[in-house]
Parts: sequence; C-alpha cells; structure tokens
Amino acid sequence: MTWYELWLFLHVAGAILWAGGAVAVQAFGILTKRAADPAQSAAFGRNTAWIASRVFMPSAAVVLVTGVALTEDGGWDWSEPFVLVGLIGWAAVAATGFGYIGPRMRELSRRMAADGPRPELAARIGRLVVLARLLVLVLFAVVFMMIVKLGT
Repeated sequence: MTWYELWLFLHVAGAILWAGGAVAVQAFGILTKRAADPAQSAAFGRNTAWIASRVFMPSAAVVLVTGVALTEDGGWDWSEPFVLVGLIGWAAVAATGFGYIGPRMRELSRRMAADGPRPELAARIGRLVVLARLLVLVLFAVVFMMIVKLGT
C-alpha cells in the first residue's frame, strides 16, 4: 500500500462518516418533527450537538488533513476545480455546522432542559435542522466533485 492509498482511504472514510452521519441525523430530525413532542426535540438537539462535536468534527478534520496529503502526495494542483470546490465546500459546511448550528443546538437543548420543553424552542431546533439539510446537499456536491473531478 502506498501513502496515497492510505490517505485516500482515510479521506473517503472521513467523508462517509461525516456525510452519512449527517443524513442519519436528518432522518432522526424528520422523525422528531413528526412526533411533535418538545421533549423529543430537546433530546434530539442534545444528541445532535454531542454527535457534531464527537463524530462530525473529527471526521471533518480527517477529511481536511488527508485532502491536503492527497493533494501533496498525489501531485494535484491546488488550482484544480475539484480541489477548490472541496476546500470551499469544506470551509462553508464546517463554519456553518460547527460555528453556528452546533452551538445553537447546545444552547436550545440546555434551555429546554432548564425551562422545560417549549414549542417555540422546538421550532427553532427545526429551523436548524433545515439549515443542516442544506449543508448535507453541499457535502454531496463536494463528494460529486471529488469523484468526477470536473475540470481535470
């Protein structure tokens, strides 16, 4: 096995965990919304924040580090369209997910735990889920670019 093959495996594994996990969270978000139970919404927010910090962040870091290693080891140019789209997509999803959605989910789940399950807080969690759904689409667009390598 070459270093390139190892980086590629780790890169793909990280992307699978990140994107696949995000899809699973979306499925649980749909089920939580259908239940229309503020207590379930609080648990969903708490669990999503936990998964984001312990699964999605490390996966995203692996994707970035191994992407850099693949670019260096594989001889890819940093100006390749798929590399640029990958970096921009990674930054957009990471900043929005970890910098905005994650902290809001933690805050809302804490408020629901302290104040009791309130429908308006559940509605705010629902809006965060919709925003996260858009991020899933961005992740899949990046995966598409990585696979087809448009512009090469």
